[in-house]
Amino acid sequence: MAKSKNEVIAEKKEIKKDAVKGQNSSDVIIHVLDARDPLGTMCEKISTYIKEEAPHKHLIYLLNKVDLVPTGVTAKWLKYFSNKHTTLAYHAQSLENNFGKTNLINILRQLDNLYNKKHTSVGFVGYPNSGKSSIINSLRNKHVCNVAPVPGETKVWQYITLTRSIYLIDCPGVVPIPDFEQAVFRGAIRIENLENPEYYVELLANKYKTEISKLYRIEFRDIEDLFQKFSVKYGKITKGNRPYVDLISKTILHDWNRGKISYFNLPPTEE
Repeated sequence: MAKSKNEVIAEKKEIKKDAVKGQNSSDVIIHVLDARDPLGTMCEKISTYIKEEAPHKHLIYLLNKVDLVPTGVTAKWLKYFSNKHTTLAYHAQSLENNFGKTNLINILRQLDNLYNKKHTSVGFVGYPNSGKSSIINSLRNKHVCNVAPVPGETKVWQYITLTRSIYLIDCPGVVPIPDFEQAVFRGAIRIENLENPEYYVELLANKYKTEISKLYRIEFRDIEDLFQKFSVKYGKITKGNRPYVDLISKTILHDWNRGKISYFNLPPTEE
C-alpha cells in the first residue's frame, strides 16, 4: 500500500536522523557513490559537514559498482576526485567476486594507526540501493548484513568487527533524495508500490533507447511501440489482448534498479 504524504515526511526525518547519527558516531566516513553516476549520488552536505564541523574525521569516496562501467570511465572519475578526497574503486557482486577490498582495508589500517586509539569506527553513508551492506559483507568475507535490491533493507544498527581495533557500522545511513523522480531511478522507491510506472519508463526510453533495445532485443519507435512489442515477445498481455503496461513498466524499472540497463556518465570535463 502506498504511503501517505505525512508518512513519507516522517520517514525522511527519521532517515536524516539516522544518517546524522551515523556520521557523528564514525571516525571514518565512507560515502558510497554509484560509479555510473558519482555526482548524481553524492551528498555535498557530508563533505561540508566534515570540513566545517568535524575536520578530525576522514572522508572516503567509494565508487561502487565499477563492474557496470568501462574501466576507462572509472579511471576518469578517480582522476576527477583525486584532489578532493581519498577515492577508491570497488565492486562487491558476491563474497567471491569483489574488487578494491585490499586497497580499502589497507587505507582503513593506515587511518587506524593515525588515530592511535583503542577502536576506530567506520560508518557508511549513501543513497538507498548504493550497496553499503554488500560492501561490508565483502570486507568481512561473510554475510553479516542483509542485502536486497530494494530500499530501506537496513533497519537496525550493527557494529561489525573488521580487525581488533576497526569496527564497521552498518546503520540506516542513507542520504534522503529530495526529488521523487530521481528517487525512483536511484532505487529509493519500492517499484511494486509505484503509481503510473509507465511515466518513468517513458523517461528512461527517451534517454536510453539504444540500451533498452539491446537488453530486450526490441527495436521500437516510441513508448507505445515498446509496450506493444514487449507484450508480444514476453507474453505480458491482458485478458483484453492489450499490453500489460503496469507489469511491463515495473519489470523494466526492476531491471533498471538491478543494473541490467547499461548506462554511465562522464566527469564534467569529459562530457
